Amino acid sequence: MRGQVVFRSSKDAMVLFEGREFRCELAGRLRKQGRNPVVVGDWVEVELTDGGDDGRIISVEDRKVWISRRRDVGRARELILASNMDQVACVFSVAKPRLKFGALDRLLMAAAANQLPAYLVLNKIDLGISDEMEERLAIYPRIGVEILRCSAMSGEGLDRLESSLAGKATVLTGPSGVGKSSLISKVLGIEIRTAPVSDHNEKGKHTTTAVTWHPAAAGTAIIDTPGFRDWALWGLDPVDLAQWMPDLASEVDQCRFRNCLHRQEPGCGVLAAVSEQRIDPLRYRSYIGILDSVLERQERDR
Repeated sequence: MRGQVVFRSSKDAMVLFEGREFRCELAGRLRKQGRNPVVVGDWVEVELTDGGDDGRIISVEDRKVWISRRRDVGRARELILASNMDQVACVFSVAKPRLKFGALDRLLMAAAANQLPAYLVLNKIDLGISDEMEERLAIYPRIGVEILRCSAMSGEGLDRLESSLAGKATVLTGPSGVGKSSLISKVLGIEIRTAPVSDHNEKGKHTTTAVTWHPAAAGTAIIDTPGFRDWALWGLDPVDLAQWMPDLASEVDQCRFRNCLHRQEPGCGVLAAVSEQRIDPLRYRSYIGILDSVLERQERDR
């Protein structure tokens, strides 16, 4: 039986086949293949038990695409969130918690590095958007990142969001408390547990504790992911980071040195573009923050 993994726990997985879910354990040889032998979204071959209600995953098809981040608990490793999706919806909120552009840029970079289209879903617009935030948001359409403004509370913008999700498998990911589960509940009409955001520190609670693939009609699927507080990039070389930011990437070829990190090197095309205002200084500052964090983690791993 060929099915798709829609939920994965530490012990087993739920596999969807012709509208029915089967609880499956992993074959012993798969368990020995490292940390990500089976992830949500994988297409797998299942051997059913005699009763037909459970099964065992005996093989996994090659992943076409996936998105992952660095996990720093214990020894650093890659954590693959999901595979075989079509796009990434980066969900952030206007406030409670407020939008952190550095986290957004990291997530957009991770999607770009994996050849996945991505856009920003800005939730809780009923709380109002400051002029300062509007000015910063204006950068993104200019670099090809679409912004979908919506409110799970008022329902504003949900039709447009639903249209963007139709017929595609979409990973919804973003910080805790931004309203991913509420948006999924509204769009798919299913109940997902939610929790309020603390007024004290604007940190959300992890109401989604595991990645879950929610199938819908006409080939639509939403992959819900646990909220994060910091998206640490995995597998990206510091020299290549600017390639995954479209406004910086267009200037990289002008650099004198191929291994330029665009900090203070002579003949840097990116620095020239910043000084000539072809690259927004705030985006460049975000790049430097990402670069420093990647270099710091590399040093930590040695």
